[in-house]
Amino acid sequence: MYRNDNDARRRCGLDDCDRVHKGHGLCELHLDRLKRTGTTDDPPARTLADRFWAKVDKHGPDECWPWTAVVNEHGYGVMRPEGHRHGPTIKAHRVSLMLAGVDVEGRFVLHSCDTPRCVNPAHLSVGDHKENVADMVSRQRQACGSRSGTAKLTEQQVAEIRARAERGELHRIIAAEYGVGRSTISRIVNRAGWTHVA
Repeated sequence: MYRNDNDARRRCGLDDCDRVHKGHGLCELHLDRLKRTGTTDDPPARTLADRFWAKVDKHGPDECWPWTAVVNEHGYGVMRPEGHRHGPTIKAHRVSLMLAGVDVEGRFVLHSCDTPRCVNPAHLSVGDHKENVADMVSRQRQACGSRSGTAKLTEQQVAEIRARAERGELHRIIAAEYGVGRSTISRIVNRAGWTHVA
């Protein structure tokens, strides 16, 4: 592409780049690339596998292989899908199984080691929603009791409620004092709810 003299002073000197000139006839991107690599050529594209394994602290076959890059709010490793620099991330443990040849589409990936950062495919398996919930419950990772976003009571209050009911206090009176329904008190006393509280 032909540029006149005014354009050449204001734009990158490379024919296929219209970015603003920064120095030495190049834009900031190409100038930085020249300083780092010695060339203005685009770096070779890295595959998903290359990017993934560069961020894994690989140990023995039976040990956890921790993800060393970015993690989400739940402690799971995350990365960008292949060909994407922006937008949603994918979980690293899902990528690990994909790279191992396992079809994870529409399925949950479960950890046998209960270590969210672990991406060792030997510690991972696929399952459905029911299996994922059962795994979460068996490891006591679900939000229960006062950790639940809808809880109106604490574990201490539940223990107090059970003690008061054992002494013979009426459920409706206890319910009124704690600001919950009588059925909630009955469920607590009969251990149909808050079963984790001794």
